[in-house]
Order: sequence, then structure tokens, then C-alpha cells
Amino acid sequence: MALKKPRRIRNVVYVIGAGFSAGLGYPLTKGLLIEAWDRLPTPSREQISKIIRFHHPGFTSKKATSFPDIEQLLTEMAVNLQMFDASRAAEGGFTKDDLQESWNVLLSTIAAWFHEIYPVANTKPWLAKIVTRLRLENAAVVSFNWDLVLDQLLLKDAIGPDAYGLSPSVSKGPLLLKPHGSLNWSQGAQLEHVSRSKRIEIFHDADKALCVHAFLRPRAIKSKSGRRYTPLIIPPTYIKDFTPSVFQRLWKHCTDVLSTAKKIIFLGYSLPPADMHAQFILRCGFHNQLDGRLRKDGGRYPATKAADVLIVNPDQDAARRTESIAGPKVKCSWVPKQIQDWLT
Repeated sequence: MALKKPRRIRNVVYVIGAGFSAGLGYPLTKGLLIEAWDRLPTPSREQISKIIRFHHPGFTSKKATSFPDIEQLLTEMAVNLQMFDASRAAEGGFTKDDLQESWNVLLSTIAAWFHEIYPVANTKPWLAKIVTRLRLENAAVVSFNWDLVLDQLLLKDAIGPDAYGLSPSVSKGPLLLKPHGSLNWSQGAQLEHVSRSKRIEIFHDADKALCVHAFLRPRAIKSKSGRRYTPLIIPPTYIKDFTPSVFQRLWKHCTDVLSTAKKIIFLGYSLPPADMHAQFILRCGFHNQLDGRLRKDGGRYPATKAADVLIVNPDQDAARRTESIAGPKVKCSWVPKQIQDWLT
């Protein structure tokens, strides 16, 4: 039997993208590889140069315009790894291990850099304003960013599975959903030498084959032996893999909060054309607002009706993409401003 009244999980949902973090000093994806280049260890930089030149023969690190963006490069590296054995009779100029190591170095270098930015980003006055607003509205946040700027300020001592939307059902407290993962999350197997007082388990699957922990205070894993650790993040590629069960639960809860919101506010999220997964989940949310969420028995919950949508982004193309996904029955308002200017 259908419920008599529609149930909202949260009245207000914020969808946050790279433009939000850029206002706090983080680099945008487009120029990420160029800005991270000099941070790479010299031997790794030389190896990665070979890989880039294979895919882009005109590449030279002295010419910024010859750099591919990080999303394109990682996608090419992923394809190279997948097709490695089928495309050659023997290993050539670089091996499979070289490719995998270069992949790990790129992601771990960027992760370490983002950790360095965090202390300064965390002090921006407008960040405190938005956190106060989120708390007053008891809002849900869907953040497609890896960074940690909201974790400590918004969640405080509530960091745990409920706050990250990783419990079986969505809790009533602070809610920060990170469907692309987080620099603050690591798989349990990497944490055997990290004190349990510094971390908390936030997810495990049925047979505990995957166990995820979050640090109670943002930090990178530091190895005395020089080993590199990559946090649990979805790399920026055109071909994203959300197979691990932790991400399946996250995306389900993202769909649930988007499907029942009264108001959705997009802050600096450009809805990249290549991110088909995000487009799909958003489309599910807007569809369900009008038709109701599906129940396990195949029926539908009562529809909550179309949410009001506010898009805060100086990029008109990004606003138009969001309006297109929302559909003609959803009221969208566009504010062509930076987030800090919109808050004043």
C-alpha cells in the first residue's frame, strides 16, 4: 500500500562541484596536470612524459598547451592497461608495472597537494558562512569533490557512517555524501600501522572483503619506507568504475535525497558532459520528484513534486546543462556569480 503522504529525506540539498573548491584555492581539473607537474618526483615525471608522448606525440613539458587534461590522460592510461596484453607481443618502452606506478604517483601526488592546501582553504570566511547555512537548514550535501573542506567544519565530532551516508538508511543528522570518494577515506588493509584512535570504520560489505575507514582529523597516510598510498577516490576518467559496494550505497542515497528535495542548490558544479554517471543520478532524482521513488515491491512512493532549483555559477553553459537535465517541469533560477559573492 502506498504511503499517504510524501516523505522528504531533506528539504534542502546542495550539489557541490569543482567551482566551490576553486574559490578556496584548489585547482580546477582542466589545469590540474600542469599545476601538479613540478610536484612529481623527477624519475616519475620522466616516465610519465614517455607515457604522455606515446598518446600525444607533440607533448613537451615546456609548452603548457601541449598538456592533456588529467581526465584525458588517466583515461588513456586506463585503456592502455586494459589493452596492454592484446596490443603487443612483448613489453616495449614501458611495462604494465610502469603504467600502474605512474597512475599511483599521479593520484598520490595530487592527494598530498590537496592536503597541503586544506589548512589555508579551511580559513576562508565565506566557507564558515556556508557551513552555518547548511547546519541551519539541516541540508544534505552531495559533493563531487575529493577535498576535505566541509568534513571537519560541517560534521565535527559526527564523522562516521551516518554523517557520510554510509549506513543502510539515511540518518537525521549532518549529511555529506561524496559519490566520488574522499581524500579522508582509506581501505582498511592500508591502515594496519595507523592508530585506531585516529580513524573510524565507516563502511564494510557483507563479507568484510571491503572495509573503509575515515580519519577523525584530515590527514594523509605517511610511510617511513616511502610507500605511496592512494585514498579511496574515483579517479577523474571518462570511464569511471563504481563497482565497489561502498559507492553503490552512496549513489543510492544521493538518488534518494535528490528525489525528495524541496529545493536543490547547485554551487560551482558544472555538470561535465563526460560525467554520465552524475547526469544519470540527477536525472533519476528529477524524474522521481514527479513520479515518486520506486519501492522494493515495484510500486512507487508518493511524489514530492518538482523541487525549486537554484544554480550559482558564473558559467552560463553549466547552468544550461543543469536546466536541461532538470527538464521543463522544474523551475530553475540562475545566479551568474561566484559563491562568495552570492553569499554576501
